[in-house]
Parts: sequence; C-alpha cells; structure tokens
Amino acid sequence: MFDPEFMHDRITAIGEVLGKFGLGNFFVGKLFSYSSPVLEQDLWGIKFKNPVGLGAGFDKDAKLYSLMESIGFGFSEIGTVTLDSYGGNPKPRLYRLLKSKGLVVNYGLKSIGAETIIKSLKLKSKIIPQIISIGRTNSKNTADPDAGILDYYNCLKRFIDSNVGDAYEINISCPNLFGEELFNDEVSLQKLLSKLHSLEIKKPIFIKMPINLPWPEFKKLVDMALKFGAQALVIGNLNKDRNDKLIKDVIPNMKGGVSGKPTENLSNNLISKTYKYCGDKIKIIGVGGIFSAQDAYQKIRLGASLVELITGMIYEGPQLVGDINRGLARLLRRDGYKNIADAVGTLNK
Repeated sequence: MFDPEFMHDRITAIGEVLGKFGLGNFFVGKLFSYSSPVLEQDLWGIKFKNPVGLGAGFDKDAKLYSLMESIGFGFSEIGTVTLDSYGGNPKPRLYRLLKSKGLVVNYGLKSIGAETIIKSLKLKSKIIPQIISIGRTNSKNTADPDAGILDYYNCLKRFIDSNVGDAYEINISCPNLFGEELFNDEVSLQKLLSKLHSLEIKKPIFIKMPINLPWPEFKKLVDMALKFGAQALVIGNLNKDRNDKLIKDVIPNMKGGVSGKPTENLSNNLISKTYKYCGDKIKIIGVGGIFSAQDAYQKIRLGASLVELITGMIYEGPQLVGDINRGLARLLRRDGYKNIADAVGTLNK
C-alpha cells in the first residue's frame, strides 16, 4: 500500500538501528536464522554457513550488513558501489509488479561512493562473507568505454588497497546507466578485464552477467571470464525484455529492468548451459525469482553453488531466508545428499 522506495528506505533505517545492538541481533536471529552442517561450504577459501546471500541492489550503502547473519543470510553483497557518489535516476524509480511477482528497478546505481562505504565497513565487525559489487559511476563522463574502464579500475583499486571485502563482483550488466551496458560483448569485456587483471587481485573476482543475451553471445562472455581467471559468474541481472510474457503488469513509460519471477526461467536456462559448458572450471551464483526453498534448490541442482535473492524477500518477508535454508536442508536429506555441494549440477548429469 506504500511507495516501494519509501518502504525500502524505512526498512533500511530500522535494520541499521537493530544491527548496531547485540540485543537487536539476538532477537532477530531467534526469529529468523537457521543453520545446519549440511548447508556449509568452503569456496575460494571462504567459509559459507549456508548458500543463501543477499543480492546486490538492496544494501546499496552497507547500512544493513551487521544484521544480515541474524536474518539468516550466509553472505551479503554490498552495493553496487561506484567510485563517485550518485543520487540515482529521477523518481519514481522503483515499482512493484504484483501480477508478475517482480519489481521494476531504475535506480541507476545510486551510491554514496567507494570511499564512504570503505570507511563504513571498516567500522563494522566482520561477520559473514562480504562480496563488494563494483559498478561504473553513472555519469556522462564514464559513458565512453575507456573512461568507464578507468572508473571500474579506480573503484576496485580502492577496495583492494583498503583490504575491504572477501570477494569482488564486477557488475557489467546494469541497464540503467548513461551509455547503457558498455561491456556486454567479448571485445569490450576483454578490454575491461585486461585492465582489472593488471591489479594482480588476490581475492576472488565474480562477473555479474546479463540474462537477455542468446547463448552464443553469452558463451563468449563466459569464455572471456575464464580467460582472465574469474572465480564465479553471477547469473544474472534484470530482465530488459518488455515483451516477455511473464511480465504481466503494464506501467506506462516504464523505465528500468525487471527482477523477480520474470527473470527465473532466463536465469535457470543460462545456469544450466553454463554448468554444462564449464563444469568445475568456474563456480556459478544463481540469482532470479527465488521465492521458496524449491526455487533455490532448482538453481543449485542446475549448477549454482550459491544463490542470492532480493525480490522474494520483499514479497514474502524476511523469514523467507530461514525458510529457504530449512527447506534446503530437508530437500538435501530427502535426496540422500550429505552436503549441499553434492547436489550442485545434478540435474545436468
């Protein structure tokens, strides 16, 4: 009944306060969190208590990180963070699609900037793995590919130099920027990753992938990620296809991409094809349309080692995270798996 951005801001404010106090975290944890050894994994030398993470785009400015473990998340994406601050695209820029179980997102990588977020994270106790999502500052000045590459480079370098974050996601697929998506073809992506590779990054690098590319074009981006030693592909981002039959709500002059259920089939299809193509060469983090444990389990069995959500939690409530973990443990035991890693990709075998 309320404007979705207004509610997002209010929930963020409440969560930030709760996360500052041990008592607040304790009560939230008692309400929502669930743990089981069957859900634990060690990936890239990082321990994940469970496979369910908060996707990039919800905790844009690292205000909620201290509360995420209590809600039940096994890891948290922060950002997408940009080098310089940007107030976001003109409002309204967030809409609910009730019939479609989705959201229209047109924030345009709203961010308080890398330096401010680094300072904030240094003041917070490290609890669960932090994945820092790095994006291009939304500005006419970065709409040129060379300027955009330098912007990515300088933002990532600041996090590396400060030793903040356990892993870094390179977000190449946000559709709501000046110049739009500059690095969604193999030639431009090679230039970007070549420049970032010169940083000699010691921590894992993930690539946030688009989901509207046909497989032959998508595969070229996968090949480039493999060439430069990326450790994971995050599949994927928002759905930009306005003709998708799963987008049932009509909003006049709607700008932005669509999250939630209209992304699920696209994401699942690319997860499966990528797993079949790459095997163990690179890990997959599955994103898109997760509203239940069964939805998460489907992505895992198609090839995802980890999953992320935002929209499902907005529709179902914060208890969804614990419900998914509890349900995953039950499904794994039902199918005779001793650990979640044993279920990864089993639908493709």
